[in-house]
Amino acid sequence: MPDENANRSTKRYIVTNERGEEFLLPKYAATFRILMDDKETIRDVLNSLLQLDRDHEITELEYEFEKPIDIFMPENDPARLDVWVHTRDNRHMNIEMQNKVHSFFFDRLQLYNSYLTLRGKYEFNRSPYFLGLPEEERRYRYYELPETVSIWLCNESILKSKDIYKDVWATYSEHDVESGNALPISRKNRYIDAYGVRGCTRS
Repeated sequence: MPDENANRSTKRYIVTNERGEEFLLPKYAATFRILMDDKETIRDVLNSLLQLDRDHEITELEYEFEKPIDIFMPENDPARLDVWVHTRDNRHMNIEMQNKVHSFFFDRLQLYNSYLTLRGKYEFNRSPYFLGLPEEERRYRYYELPETVSIWLCNESILKSKDIYKDVWATYSEHDVESGNALPISRKNRYIDAYGVRGCTRS
């Protein structure tokens, strides 16, 4: 009879700790889809990464894997999760989650975030929330952008400091940075990079 443990050892997406507990590694496309194909899991992960407390937590959530891209992009990523959320304090966010580090990573990050911003605005203006506003309010908020967050669950560190596992990037004023008073000019576009996501328990 084949040794089941030997078979498991050949599966790169399964790791075992010293207590014999098995974990699925989300760095692979197939396991990323399995682990994240659940609304409650996505909600918990995002509330944690975005540090949303009960008064600001996600209340509504829709998601889709590999949503078709209707403008030119240089590649089709095998493990991309697109999420649209509404929070308790009435924030709307368009979120992309990735588990792959690309060449020209920072360029790729900005390129896809630009696409997310355009698509997020298109969908926001057609959302039940926006369409339910009075006509005058809709005209006033016509160019308002929803928040766009790009989350990268990285198996390889792209962070300069080895003492942190997560960092948040945004747009800052160069003058404010030099004067030591840097705050994001806008929180509408943010990038969250998390390193060392080891996996989730295999049931």
